[in-house]
Amino acid sequence: MLLGATVTVIISLDIPDVPPIEDSQYVDNLDEIDDEQTVNLGPGWEDGGEAVFAVVEVVIQEGTLVHGYWEYDSDGENCSDYVDVFEDVTLTVAPVSGGESFEITWNDEMGPEVSTYSRSCPGYDDWYIDEGDVIEIFIIGEDGYYSILSVGAEGLDPGERTEREDAQRIALAVIIVASALLMVTTPTSLSDDIKNLKQRWGNSPFVHGTPGNLGPADGPVREVDENDWVLPPPGYETWPDNPYAPNGDEVLIEEHPDVVGTPTPATFTLYSINGMIFVGTALWLASDLTARHSDDTQQVIGYWLKIGIVLFSIIWTFLAFKKWKLMHNIIDTPSSRVRSVAAGPAELVGQVRPGPQGTLSVDVGGSSSRRVEGVVNYRWKEEERVCSRDSDGKESCKWVTRRTDAGGREFILHDGTGGILVDPNSWDKVNMGDKLFKWGTGSWRWTVWVLAAGDPVYCLGRVETRTHDEREEGIDTSIPNSLLVVRGNKDIGMQVHLHRGTELSLIAGLRSTTEAIVIPILMLVFSAIPFIW
Repeated sequence: MLLGATVTVIISLDIPDVPPIEDSQYVDNLDEIDDEQTVNLGPGWEDGGEAVFAVVEVVIQEGTLVHGYWEYDSDGENCSDYVDVFEDVTLTVAPVSGGESFEITWNDEMGPEVSTYSRSCPGYDDWYIDEGDVIEIFIIGEDGYYSILSVGAEGLDPGERTEREDAQRIALAVIIVASALLMVTTPTSLSDDIKNLKQRWGNSPFVHGTPGNLGPADGPVREVDENDWVLPPPGYETWPDNPYAPNGDEVLIEEHPDVVGTPTPATFTLYSINGMIFVGTALWLASDLTARHSDDTQQVIGYWLKIGIVLFSIIWTFLAFKKWKLMHNIIDTPSSRVRSVAAGPAELVGQVRPGPQGTLSVDVGGSSSRRVEGVVNYRWKEEERVCSRDSDGKESCKWVTRRTDAGGREFILHDGTGGILVDPNSWDKVNMGDKLFKWGTGSWRWTVWVLAAGDPVYCLGRVETRTHDEREEGIDTSIPNSLLVVRGNKDIGMQVHLHRGTELSLIAGLRSTTEAIVIPILMLVFSAIPFIW
């Protein structure tokens, strides 16, 4: 698209640059043209030099300018309306207000341009603009020789010759679209690296059962997505029978923030560069449409484009700040280790493991053929494809949700140093990432989202001490974290999150403060300048 825009600009340089009609002389006949009011011909004119531009109302004495007609296609169904402008005609015209008649032809470098009223097809006879018709002509005079640039017939004004500007405006519009596409598709500096790490290994089946009695789960295997492990997680064979006890090596999992640290995004990427190009080019086009000679439609487009860019900049600034705030809320909250976590607000990162009650087995849509095992939190929906016809007999189809179900069970978040109980039902929303699987048969389909044993999990919530009644029988009270539970209770000024994924996968979309805050605000200020200037 950018290459096409460049080619369009290069081509436009060979199109003659015609001044606005309002800057021309309005005369009753050729004798009134002031040859002293010459204009230096701009780029695109073959010979350059000077010329005069004028508008004069004349009546055609000899020659046919336009022939209008309509006809059906070969099937006799669709009607097409045609307006043929005779390019090689030499008109003999006389000024309406009096004066000598003269002959005139179309300008060789510009070609014909006639403004006429549109006609409904079918339903009219062939029509002509010829002898006896009054027209207003926009002419150029070079060394005493005059030629027509545009014609206003049937009482209309001559049209502006803006081919050069229009070609450049099309190029600007293409650049706007291209920069917008590049902006929204440019990944963060971290996401590509994280994506490449994920592609080095594949997912294993979920783990199903109770602590000490575990095995591979039946059901679909999750495809690697943006909420998945970045580094290989501990296999269930290494999990201790006591879910609250540390792993054998008593070290943090590889993907814990205390191990991998917090990556720093690049200050500038093509995201912000293309964002600046998008806003700058859109404002350039809007100003060009409203400042240079344009028709009424182009003026309206330019005005609304200015407003649209301001709205875009406001939305961009708001969404970028909202995402930046969320990311820094995650980054700035220190991650606790399960073994040493205290009661109160805490951020924990680890692996989902079965709780005291084990994992769930979910039959999506009530069918055992769509069974998913190893689940600790789930949501599924059943949809039917429904088709209908409108009054014209045109058929349209859409998927309509017929049934939904959701639920969860307490699970263990384990970070290598120990496990802690998490109650997913205490969160208003559990972010389980992309769908696990979708089944379909005929006009029905079923989609399921799950958080399952073996998945990575990020938890920002409140750690509370479990009551005596909440403790399972035979619990090892010598492990302090076994006496705690994490819930999604909100403290004042605190956000709570329960996401599938680790902090590393969650901050893959992190952009620098410059890109997330400074650039959008600058573009917002910049977009407001045309309304002030």
